[in-house]
Amino acid sequence: MKKLFLSVAVFSAIVSCSSDNDNIKEEVSPIVGTWNQYKGEIYTTSDNTTEAVYPHGCESENTFEYNKTEVNTVGYAPNKEGVCVPSEYHNAKYTYDKDSKKLRYGNNTRFYTVSKLTFTEMVTEDRSEDRDGDGMKDVVTRYFRRIK
Repeated sequence: MKKLFLSVAVFSAIVSCSSDNDNIKEEVSPIVGTWNQYKGEIYTTSDNTTEAVYPHGCESENTFEYNKTEVNTVGYAPNKEGVCVPSEYHNAKYTYDKDSKKLRYGNNTRFYTVSKLTFTEMVTEDRSEDRDGDGMKDVVTRYFRRIK
């Protein structure tokens, strides 16, 4: 389950910026910001069921911080006193195509489809794994909320 919540996700919008001479519009992806995954769903084709999975404990504090070209993922775990502290760090380049709604990390051919993208919520779908071993790709849906 940890893999589900530490995996990653994705957007685009237009932001204005100005210079001394004129106004220049720069396109900035709406994914830019810090996100937290609050839910996951796994749809398996072998039995046509959907299992909802919710992060718990320190795992619920994991963050995904997107800047213009990179995503920084921070995984949390309890320290000796039982306090949740950052324990895992991952960094990757990403691209998001707003027209096809495809999110890719690094040079990976695997992509995620962004099925919903608002200022406060992002939903991604991953159809790259056969989790139940029936020879058909299953659907993993991840739900994120913007925290910054």
